[in-house]
Amino acid sequence: MVTVLNMASNILQWSLVVGGLLAILGLLLGINPWLWGIWLVACALLVLAQYRQLVWWFQPIDRLQKHLHEVTVGKYDSLCGMHGFGSPWPAVAESFQTMREAVWEREQRLLDSNQRMESVLGSMFEGVLAVDGHENIILLNREAKRMLAVDQVDILGRPLREVVRHPELIQAVTKSSQDQQPFVGEFVTARSPRRVLSIRVTPLPSELADGLTIVLEDITERRQLETMRRDFVANVSHELKTPLTAIKAYAETLRLGAIQDAAHCGQFLEQIETQADRLHQLILDLLHLSRVESGAISYEIQEVNLTELCQECIQLLSEEATRRQVQLLITDMPPKVVLHADREALRAIIDNLLINAVRYTPAQGKVRLKCTQARGWVTIEVKDTGIGIDREHHERIFERFYRVDRARSRDLGGTGLGLSIVKHLAQSFGGSVELESELGKGSTFRVRLPATRN
Repeated sequence: MVTVLNMASNILQWSLVVGGLLAILGLLLGINPWLWGIWLVACALLVLAQYRQLVWWFQPIDRLQKHLHEVTVGKYDSLCGMHGFGSPWPAVAESFQTMREAVWEREQRLLDSNQRMESVLGSMFEGVLAVDGHENIILLNREAKRMLAVDQVDILGRPLREVVRHPELIQAVTKSSQDQQPFVGEFVTARSPRRVLSIRVTPLPSELADGLTIVLEDITERRQLETMRRDFVANVSHELKTPLTAIKAYAETLRLGAIQDAAHCGQFLEQIETQADRLHQLILDLLHLSRVESGAISYEIQEVNLTELCQECIQLLSEEATRRQVQLLITDMPPKVVLHADREALRAIIDNLLINAVRYTPAQGKVRLKCTQARGWVTIEVKDTGIGIDREHHERIFERFYRVDRARSRDLGGTGLGLSIVKHLAQSFGGSVELESELGKGSTFRVRLPATRN
């Protein structure tokens, strides 16, 4: 508008200047000055009229400029009224209104699309990260922040190297960017707890954008399960091989003539029987543990007097405890501790804990069994004065076939499955098992079970 007024003002000034020059020229030529004066005044009035017309006609430009500014800052609720100013302003106003509504609808669709995308990315278990051609972050969902331990707030647009402190990830992105080929790998995070993350880097199609997408997946549990499976296969193969090798060796010795040796053949047959019993017990424990883990066992839930059950277990194990010169005691046992569970499963829990305690307690040691009930929970506690377990083994002691001292455990007749059975049985009844132990000072195992089963 200011430009239009300046133009009209300049036209008026030049008109007056030209009119004045023409008047002077008329005087020099002898033409009647009044005629020139009248002509000059008429020109001035005409220019003034045109000037006012221009000002009135271009007046809507200011209003249009104001509304355009409001649209640029996201305000769409104002109206652009230009009726009464003559053509073409009403048509311009209608076109502007149509454009404003179209821009508003397009912006709402974009906002809805972005919200849906953020919701989808936020609910994913995988971490999603995207960078542009200069490796600046353009997208990072919540799970990726958690996996990569990113706690900064304003990270969009920042270089990936400044935000992420994992060299393996940076190298994968750089390699994929240089080769323009997908990259698949995995790395271990540096911070505790250490996690294993798989990474898939994919270049964006060049016709769409220049950059990369990175998908992260936490595969820690998968790797742990794979390790446990490999260990289980190796351990069970070794555990089965040991008694089978002994049985084969004694049988071969007897076949080669020792069966005629009356002084020793009985001893060989006894060793074959011992190893066969050990193999049989190992298979039974494996089958029991497999059924417990798979939930294939149907428990007979009933009211069990745990005090009586503990006394029965102590009595059955008393002979072995006496032979090993270990004192087996029941301490602080209430007259009656009742809970609803499967009686044989409870017996298996108590027997396994007591057998381990007796076998790993040196002569003249003590094993104490204690049961308490409080606040809807029953606690079975087995405490011994045995060799103890170093803290580094506490997390894995309940794994199948895990032994702190393999040679000693095998000599004592254990299968390495007892504590694993205890753990899974306790979990089957909604309980838990915990360990307190110090090397050389004995161990305490506690099994907590709900008194009533829902």
